[in-house]
Amino acid sequence: MADPSTRTILLMDMEGSGRRRDSEQAVIHRMLYTVLHETLAAAAVEPTEYRSEDRGDGVFVLIDPTVPKPALLRALLTATPERLVSMNRLAAERARIRLRMVVHSGEVALDEFGAVGSDLVHAFRLLDAPALREKLAATPEPSVLCVSDVVYQGVVRHAHAGVRPEHFHPLTTDSKEGRTLTGWYHDSTVQHTGAHGPDPATAEPAASRTAAQASDSPQPAAAAAPVPALHPHTGNFFFGTATISGDAVAGDKHVGTDRTKPAR
Repeated sequence: MADPSTRTILLMDMEGSGRRRDSEQAVIHRMLYTVLHETLAAAAVEPTEYRSEDRGDGVFVLIDPTVPKPALLRALLTATPERLVSMNRLAAERARIRLRMVVHSGEVALDEFGAVGSDLVHAFRLLDAPALREKLAATPEPSVLCVSDVVYQGVVRHAHAGVRPEHFHPLTTDSKEGRTLTGWYHDSTVQHTGAHGPDPATAEPAASRTAAQASDSPQPAAAAAPVPALHPHTGNFFFGTATISGDAVAGDKHVGTDRTKPAR
């Protein structure tokens, strides 16, 4: 057996291809490879940096580890669905394709017959997960992307440009080997907060958040000094009458100006 080496594993599988006529399968097969090649070109993957193997209703690709995974994920999240929408718009209904896609990273050995390795099997188990099939069936989008936990922890959660971890959500599947595998599928319509709050890659520290909220919140106005109550009075001080109650020196007084009485 040849020594294994690290590869990025990309799998694509067409939904419902087995229900198509042979002539239709030939059409969608060509469409699949058009989408694949344009996706890899969008990620700046050179023809010498990958090898692909046909699966009839899908394809798997082994990509050199020198290719940046964030670039590949960005292409799968943007170029792939855009190309699918464009092609499906011009295709007959039975010649339209929708894709489940998986990205994993691991050790793969190559020989004269192809590729082998438990990490490759791991990727195919995620691709066949019932939960991932259900996600594609439930979305109006032409594709759904799932990354393995290895790729999520090593790449996605670090929030590289164009890769938003809050748009990835966990799914699990039981493998034939008796293990439970975790993957993360992409859905931009909801945000993932996790079982214990926001994703640590994007969450703001609680202390900073509290301080920011305190500085942003309107502060209560200082309590105004009490205004002394004014005693009721009538008229003008010089030309009418005024009543002053509770004088500290001579008690209550009544002050008036009666011009009909002589001054004393």
